[in-house]
Amino acid sequence: MPFYEFRCPACDTTFDIRLAMSDRDNPQPCKECGATASRQITAPMFNLPGDDWPGKAIRVAKQMEKKNQRLDAKQNERKRDAPMVTLAPNVGGERVESWSEASKLAASKGKDTSGYDALARKETSLKSKPS
Repeated sequence: MPFYEFRCPACDTTFDIRLAMSDRDNPQPCKECGATASRQITAPMFNLPGDDWPGKAIRVAKQMEKKNQRLDAKQNERKRDAPMVTLAPNVGGERVESWSEASKLAASKGKDTSGYDALARKETSLKSKPS
């Protein structure tokens, strides 16, 4: 049932009443003075339900943003708590001293050395930088 706005001419009070549509044109007693109040013509107020309306889309976007912030915070916390994992130079489980040696060993075994070469370049650039 919708709400209708009524105005009392005796005390100039406006009030809302929830009525069935069949009773909307019947005069209602004023809540302040008891005189007969008449219905006012007002702009309708309603809510458009469903997923395609901007209000809901904005609300859902904000909810997703908050959820993603919570998940990012949890992920960052897990990263801080996790032990640091570092790769050790090896070829097929056989450990060597450096990535350049691993690249040479992989080449001698007929394996692809592209991954080893990138790590070897990084290793040499770190060694060449002054501490």
